[in-house]
Amino acid sequence: MSPAWDSPGNHRHPLPTAVKISDSPDPSSGEISQARVLRGSLVIGGALFAAQLLGFVRQLIIGYLLGTSGEADALSAAMAPVEAWWTVFAVALIFGFGPLFAERRGAGAYRVASVLWPVTQLSAIATVVFVLFARPILVAFAPGLDEQATVLGTRLLQVFSLSLTGISASFVYSSFLFSRRRFLIPSLQHATVNLVTILGALVLYEYWGVYAFAAGYIVGVWLQLLVNYLCARPLMARQTGDGSRLTIRQAVMAPGPILAQALAIEANIAVTRAYASTFGLGMTAAFEFGFKLLRVPAALLVIPLSQPLLPELAGHPDTGSHYREPLRATVRATWLLAALTALALIAMVIVRRPLVALLFERGEFGESSTSAVALILLTYAPAMFGRMIADFLSRLLFAMGKMRVPALSAVAALVINLVICLLLPSTWPELIGLGAMLGFLAAAFLLVRYVGELRRNA
Repeated sequence: MSPAWDSPGNHRHPLPTAVKISDSPDPSSGEISQARVLRGSLVIGGALFAAQLLGFVRQLIIGYLLGTSGEADALSAAMAPVEAWWTVFAVALIFGFGPLFAERRGAGAYRVASVLWPVTQLSAIATVVFVLFARPILVAFAPGLDEQATVLGTRLLQVFSLSLTGISASFVYSSFLFSRRRFLIPSLQHATVNLVTILGALVLYEYWGVYAFAAGYIVGVWLQLLVNYLCARPLMARQTGDGSRLTIRQAVMAPGPILAQALAIEANIAVTRAYASTFGLGMTAAFEFGFKLLRVPAALLVIPLSQPLLPELAGHPDTGSHYREPLRATVRATWLLAALTALALIAMVIVRRPLVALLFERGEFGESSTSAVALILLTYAPAMFGRMIADFLSRLLFAMGKMRVPALSAVAALVINLVICLLLPSTWPELIGLGAMLGFLAAAFLLVRYVGELRRNA
């Protein structure tokens, strides 16, 4: 018997269940359109490939100008809370509100404005908190920074916080566009921000120094918000359904378990980053370089495989034989993801040092920086494998209305990592990723078992 949280018709929040979407006349037919999923995967994969390519160029410029210096540590630490906010809102809004925006004949769906207002309020409050408490937030993410890097990172975080409202509002529109199977524009969000950040660094670094990266990032975020709004506006004009505004509490509680899972995942990464910072100068930046490289397979596999399945899985009832097809699709996609992920990560570990040297070793990024980043690749790659499997299964379970187990597995992974990092002394850098590896593998194991139980009971 699945828990109460796991029943799509029994979510414990004040929002009604949205009408589910399907391009078929009969959504209960149990058929998942592989053609639609493939088309969506190709569109999202192409957009994310562009984002990863531009992200690599961004890191290349950071490495060339800053290496793994104290300035690079400060920049990495300042960006970490903002990018955590980015990831949490992306998952919570797309998978939490995407089904609530979905409609076939209007009844039960929520208007974009209903969600946009409380999300904007919440992010504005967060901006004030980030500005006022930038230093303790920064120290929580990178406690090992020296005083000079901490002061610089605090100022950078205060500047970066001006992007929070733009990020949040943009993902409201992205969620709506995904619910309408408009995949291209919202998938370009990261590419846009990376591109404008690069341009800002190239044009303004001579005058503003490291702050040029923050300026470009902020402009990119607000530019993508404008693009998302312009693309969503014609569709919003035809949207029907409940137009009442949600409160901040309702907006948080509606995707509650999804929000908890996303927060736990990002906190898990923050714990490892904080632990890495205790190993001395440059390790915060080295972790960021290594983590960004390891995220390439995740971005090119997890999101393109999971995002197009969201409207497909959300359109299926969770009872009787109709539930077997979503579970079969989930199992097939998970096996494919696991095989591709293992190949990609093993290859990166084998060629880690020449790979890092080829990509980054120029300018201020020397041999010592290459060694530090190669070490991060070695120690964190196994953790990334578990994280990708857990993250992928969680997204698909969210789409099917299964909330509780993904959230609990993410919290368990966080607790395991935190305990191990607190117990391990900062003397063996080869063990930086040990806690994250054990935590994420445990989460993946729990989710695989849960999917197996659901399939046997279907």
